[in-house]
Amino acid sequence: MNILDTNNQITFTLKYKKQSHVLTMELDDTIGDLKSIAEEKTQVPKSLQKLIYNRIQKNDRKTLKQARLRNKAKVLLIGNSLQEIAKTNLTPIEKDVEDQSSWKVNSEKNTEFCNLQIHKKILNKRQPGYGIPQKYKGKHLRLPKRSIRDVWNEDGQRVQLTFKVNHDQLYIRSFGQKLVVKLDLIKDFYSQEIENYDGYSYFGLQTGYTTKSILWFYYVPSHYIRGIRNAILGDWKI
Repeated sequence: MNILDTNNQITFTLKYKKQSHVLTMELDDTIGDLKSIAEEKTQVPKSLQKLIYNRIQKNDRKTLKQARLRNKAKVLLIGNSLQEIAKTNLTPIEKDVEDQSSWKVNSEKNTEFCNLQIHKKILNKRQPGYGIPQKYKGKHLRLPKRSIRDVWNEDGQRVQLTFKVNHDQLYIRSFGQKLVVKLDLIKDFYSQEIENYDGYSYFGLQTGYTTKSILWFYYVPSHYIRGIRNAILGDWKI
């Protein structure tokens, strides 16, 4: 078991991409203080940071002691520096998508993408793999530690989805294949309830700058949709 320093200090490692920064801070310092140091070390603005230790640390006023940070711990930083953002903004964007990518997708854009003809082809050919437990209808649950199974992709293949939030990754597994998607690279999230299948939804993850980059998944239990969206947005209020 790790033991806290008696002088009210702890030493831990801040991990950012291939960087490792060993930091020593007071237990009375706050998450906001840690974000300020992280900004100096990595050039990632505080407003764009996701600090992960056990879970995403969103309360900047919480002390390191309240966050239960311990000696020799590893804190993961997710985010992009201003230089990386500037390079991204210079990337040519195709005409079939808006010039700006919104984390909180507007209702018109969500409706447009969720009513594409491709969805009807899958929904007419495939059905949900199991029934929705009555007690979960209308409720919102956190993502399961295990995979969400019996989901279909846009190719009509059965897949399972595993969200590794602490690593900011989504594992998509189908027969003989595995795809890993970094959550912080997802540009937008779209979702809609499936008509005539109470308790099921489909959703899309836009991984690039055009509509062709959207990965669609069908017959996902609706009580996980908000948890999926929150994992991408970094907002754990359900």
